[in-house]
Amino acid sequence: MSAAKPAHTKATKKTALKAKPAPHDLQSDSLGYALRRAQVRAYDVFHSMLGTLDLSPARITALSLIAMEDGINQAALAQRLFITGPSVLKIVDSLEAAHLISRVDCADDRRRYALKVTPAGEEKLMEMRGALQRYEAEIASKLSTQERQQLLQLLDKVATPG
Repeated sequence: MSAAKPAHTKATKKTALKAKPAPHDLQSDSLGYALRRAQVRAYDVFHSMLGTLDLSPARITALSLIAMEDGINQAALAQRLFITGPSVLKIVDSLEAAHLISRVDCADDRRRYALKVTPAGEEKLMEMRGALQRYEAEIASKLSTQERQQLLQLLDKVATPG
């Protein structure tokens, strides 16, 4: 007859394994990995809830920024989005092709354009408001209001250079 192992032995082994990560475990205590997992979930929820809007999170953010800062130029938009000039050009081109924004010549500099939201863009922003509120509620569903605010503050700290 073999004696059954006491239940506490299994629990002790599990605790020991958790306390000492495997030598090649680069994820368990990685802020970058945790942020990436959260981003993947946020994008999955975004596409399942808002995929019918035909806009990516980057395009929605750009459209919102252009609406908030009427006449912003592409260079300033790139800075606000923390992306390069060629990347912002793709976003601006796609928003213009969808007739959500227009480029308007700058009177003081013919090499630059001011970006303006079109009436169709205004309509799209209004359409998105409720959907984005439901999306935000879903991705924050496991957080209290205070935890959500704290997470926003902490992520802002992580995202701010210097």
